[in-house]
Parts: sequence; structure tokens; C-alpha cells
Amino acid sequence: DLMNDIALTWLLGMKIVIVAGCRHQIQKRLKGEHDKNHGLRVTDADVLRIVKEEAGYVRFEVERQLARSLRMQRNGKEFEGNVVSGNFYSAQPFGILDGTDYQFTGFVRRVEVEKINQLHSSSDICLLTTLGVSPSGEVFNVNSECLAASVAGAMKASKVIYFTEKDMELRHKVHQNKIQSLRLSDARALLDHYGMKCDKRGFVQHGDEEMDEDTQDVLLRIGWGMQALAQGVRRAHIISPKFGAVLQELYTRDGSGTLISGDLYEGIRPATVHDVAGIHELILPLIEMGTLVDRPKATLEREIDNYYVLTRDNHVVACGQLKKFSGGFAEIGCMVVSKDYRSRGRGDAMLGYLERLAVISGCTKIFVLSTQTMEWFLERGFGVAKVEELPKERQEMYNHRRASKIYLKKIESQRDLDASELWWNR
Repeated sequence: DLMNDIALTWLLGMKIVIVAGCRHQIQKRLKGEHDKNHGLRVTDADVLRIVKEEAGYVRFEVERQLARSLRMQRNGKEFEGNVVSGNFYSAQPFGILDGTDYQFTGFVRRVEVEKINQLHSSSDICLLTTLGVSPSGEVFNVNSECLAASVAGAMKASKVIYFTEKDMELRHKVHQNKIQSLRLSDARALLDHYGMKCDKRGFVQHGDEEMDEDTQDVLLRIGWGMQALAQGVRRAHIISPKFGAVLQELYTRDGSGTLISGDLYEGIRPATVHDVAGIHELILPLIEMGTLVDRPKATLEREIDNYYVLTRDNHVVACGQLKKFSGGFAEIGCMVVSKDYRSRGRGDAMLGYLERLAVISGCTKIFVLSTQTMEWFLERGFGVAKVEELPKERQEMYNHRRASKIYLKKIESQRDLDASELWWNR
């Protein structure tokens, strides 16, 4: 079933690299008799022979099942595309660390990006095993999750997908809702809470030695997803290995697993009274042009709890205001970006940040008033609205002489925002 899902994503145009691990098969063969340090197996000559046997078996099975699924998706038609495996990356040994000789355990040295791109140009699927070869011809056992993060980073992939070993999902401890997405900072805080850390070469550290394997499995994949994001990958997905999960995660709004994305909002924070001067200096030119309604410093100071700023070197370079109303409405206003920082995604970041705050606080109908930047909001999913569609208290404050255009956007969940950010997170 999983291979059918992968084959269908290939048919839909995805360029795929599969990393096939064999940890489960190796553990069954070794029966827990060999040492592990910091999550890494010490691979001696005997263990390496077992890894070669099991990696070969897993590779053949993946090739066999995926080839069958590709033929099924072709529906008898002649399409290009095949499953190709080979030495598409090189490895190097860990050597001796903290007195432990890891022997034939290694990590990624170089990814042959151009060769993989050539496969993709021929509509082929690239299949990698955890056996990497060094330039001298030595073979090393590489951590599969670490390998996936390294290859995804080298390929500048838009996504890396990790499958959990069991059907598991993250849920909020208080309201029990499924956690559909995590920001990189949230994921880092989660791992810090459990004292877990994944090193880019494959080491794993975790403070809770009594943690059950299933929980550890999910947290480790979150950790490796974070490593992939740190190397330039845009999104990491943690998915249970059930039928249809891949398609549901990639092609539906709510998905099936947990999405981890980078901190697009780094540098944005709630404003304080110390930011009033910086905000006023930023918005003053637009007030003088008549683009913005006048906001004296006294007004800014009184309403400062509604403002948010993006700072660089302690200077306010963008600001925005969020006001909440009854009926699930929220208004975004006073969105300004310094002329020196425009066309760099700062406005998108501020808008997305405020939209997320609104959704988190229970607001699903977000509106803006504008006299100059109407097209910008239309391009970001807002639609034209009438005064009568605003909450009653905002209708009473509407300035009919100014006659600002009203734009409304309905957001059901943060997944809607995740989808929209894919268009501007270049």
C-alpha cells in the first residue's frame, strides 16, 4: 500500500529519493547483543556482513514492490521511469570518539547531486541504502534518518518525509487536539523538554533513559526533520505508515501527520512601549501621504498591546496591528515595512504571523481595510467584502468619508496558512 502511494506521487510529478533503512531486520538478527553509543551502532566486521545482507534484501524488496506499483500506475501504458539504486553518496568513518572505536559505522561525506538530478530528468526514482562507500573502497553503515536529512539538504528538497514505525500522532496535552504542524522553534522546545538532541553526523542524545521506544521513535524523527530544515529543506513531515497517509499528508489541507516548517517569523515579537518611537518613525511617511490613518505616539502607546514588530539589530523594520472582535473576527492593520527591507518577504512574514495569532485565539474571519495596497491582499487569499459583513462594533467605527476597501479572508486551521506559505517561502 505504501509503495502504491509513492508510485502515485511519482505519477503526479514528484521527484523522489527513497532511503531504505534496515534497522528492524538487523536488530532481529543481532537480538540486542551489540553495543550502541548515543543511538549509533558500533559496526564491526561481523555486524557489517549482516548489514550488507539485510540492506541487500530490503533494497530488492523495495525495488520489487515499487516496480510493481509503478507498472500498476502506468495502467499498461509505456511511460519512462524506473527504480534505480547505486552509489549516489560517499561515506567516511566516525573513527574513535570518547574512547569508542565505531569501526565500520560512518556518516555522509558527499552526495552526488548531479547524478541524482540526471535520474530525475529521466523520470526515475532514486533508491538509497544505508551502506555508503568511501573513495578508498571501504563500506560504512550510515544512520538512515541522518542519511535522508543529508541527501534532502544537499538536493535542496522542498520536503523530507519520515515514517514512524507504528501508527502514532502528536496530541496537545490540554485539549487533546491533534498537532498538525510545528514551527522549528516549537519542535526544538519539544526536544529540549525531553533532553533529546540529534547530531548532524548521526549521534543521538536523550535525557530520559526510561522513555518508551514508540515515543522515542517519533521524537527522533522530529529531530532528524529539524536537521533537514537546518540544511535548507523547506518542510519535514512525520507520517504513520498507513494506507493513504502519504497522499493525505501531501494533497489535503489537514494532512495525516505532523508538518515541521522553518521559522519564517524569526525576529517578530509583541511590541512594547519602548518600540513606540520606532513604530511612529516607520509609519510617519505613510501618514503624511494619506495612506495610513494618523496614529499619534500617545495612541500607539495606549494600544501597544495590539502591535507587533519585526526588528533587526534592535531597529523596527516592520510592524503590524491585530485587533480582535466578536463573532470570530480579527482585523489586521497598520502593516508597514521599511523601504530598505521591502521585496524580501517581510510583509508576508508579518501577515502570516498575525494570521496565525488570530487563528490561535479562535478568530477564523480576518479582515483588512486598505486604500492603496488592495492587489497585494487579493494575491494572498483575501476577497472583497462589504461594510455589512464586518462585526457590528467595527461597522460603527468605519470611516465612510475615507471609503477604504474591505477585504476578508476565512481561515479554518493553521494548515491553511501552511499551504499558502508554500507560495511565498522561496
